[in-house]
Amino acid sequence: MDIKQSLKNYGLSDDETSLYLAGLKTGEAPLARLAREAGVKRSSAYLIAKNLQEKGLMGSFKMRSGLRFMVSPPSVLEQRLKRQLKEISDIVPELNALERESQTKPKITLFEGEEGYYTALEDSLKAENDVIRCIGSLKKIYEVITKDYDDNHYIPTRLKNKTIYRGLHFESEAGHIFTPERNAKEMREVRFLPEKYHHLDFMLIYGDTITICTSKKELVAVKIESEEIADSEKKKFDLIWDLSASK
Repeated sequence: MDIKQSLKNYGLSDDETSLYLAGLKTGEAPLARLAREAGVKRSSAYLIAKNLQEKGLMGSFKMRSGLRFMVSPPSVLEQRLKRQLKEISDIVPELNALERESQTKPKITLFEGEEGYYTALEDSLKAENDVIRCIGSLKKIYEVITKDYDDNHYIPTRLKNKTIYRGLHFESEAGHIFTPERNAKEMREVRFLPEKYHHLDFMLIYGDTITICTSKKELVAVKIESEEIADSEKKKFDLIWDLSASK
């Protein structure tokens, strides 16, 4: 076993390890001698010794000939580790509670610019054997992303993942694109919203995630990761879906 590496794993620096080992071999001695035995600079030895003292691994005492230093026995290392392990074990339940609490809070990520738009859309492709729900303006989507990206990357990847696209859009924008034949071929279901409710943004709902993308004017996408919020938005979407006319 590599003693120096084990001491570094314990939390000692290279110089602290060298000075501690020199102290074990030499016993009590002036710091200059310990530094020489350890191969560390004398100018650095006092700081290294201070660090070891703070860790309970070195002490000093005065003699007529000057200040002498000695290191703690190896058993102190073991005792210190046992004490640290007990302290950690005692707080593990509290740490677990904090982790559970953080997992229940929604995670919100803001993406800006065209790259942010693409990043948000790429994230929705993680949904496999699932349904991607989308509601909003298709025209505004194509003002930011290219139709080439949609036709030659997004749709093929979605089909490869066997993910259904369910869209609520406006017939004035999408009626000529989403034909029954193409919808069947591309695993797409589309229904149309009343034109009087036309708006500029769109929202994607998939898994435990909601992504809201604004128009090109603002060009931001907000991703919310929350099982509870996503479930609520899915139910709202499905309500509108059931009330909307199919193509």
